[in-house]
Amino acid sequence: MIKLFRTFALLLAGMFALSLIVGCGGGDTETEEAAPAAFVSAAPPGGEIAANGSITVTFDNAPADVTVSAGTVTVAGKTATITGPFTPGPLALTVTWADGTQALNYTVTAPDTDPPAVTGGTVKDGDKDVDPEAINTAGSIEIEFSEDVSGNVALQTEGGDDVGWLGKVEGNKATLEIVKGKEIGNETTYVIAGKVSDAAGNSTDVSVTFVTKGKE
Repeated sequence: MIKLFRTFALLLAGMFALSLIVGCGGGDTETEEAAPAAFVSAAPPGGEIAANGSITVTFDNAPADVTVSAGTVTVAGKTATITGPFTPGPLALTVTWADGTQALNYTVTAPDTDPPAVTGGTVKDGDKDVDPEAINTAGSIEIEFSEDVSGNVALQTEGGDDVGWLGKVEGNKATLEIVKGKEIGNETTYVIAGKVSDAAGNSTDVSVTFVTKGKE
């Protein structure tokens, strides 16, 4: 009888301990609330914008329930992209999201149909006798455009092989950054190739060919 009582007591104690463990573990399933999002910047911040242009709004955290008073908005992470067409004339744009609102003011101009153009850079298309040592020492090659663009660029050989430099496009400039062990050589034809687009969606194929000089 005593053994039976002890067994029953141990069983009750075990069930009580198990209930405590399950009860404590229940809190692990709670979902954390998303951090509130605050406005950081808009590009362009104001001024003129083409009727077929776009506006990029950046937040410090991912915004929820984003709406705009004009155009169409697409949200990706911490960025909201607002596209037209917008009506020519003054534009008082209101961006609203779960945590706030932001007013932006523009003057909408005629649609932009001109593609971006290459206006300068470290090398020009057709350059010969380019000093590879100077470029390797500088560590980068830059290409400038007539307006702000987005897209991609790469440094290639004449045969189309990627040299391995890191390309990025930001503002009105494309930059190719050197990677250790991927320096350019003498008496070689290189091509900076890629494609960029402006805020209105006009695109340009980039092709800048240059030839490095021989060893001295």
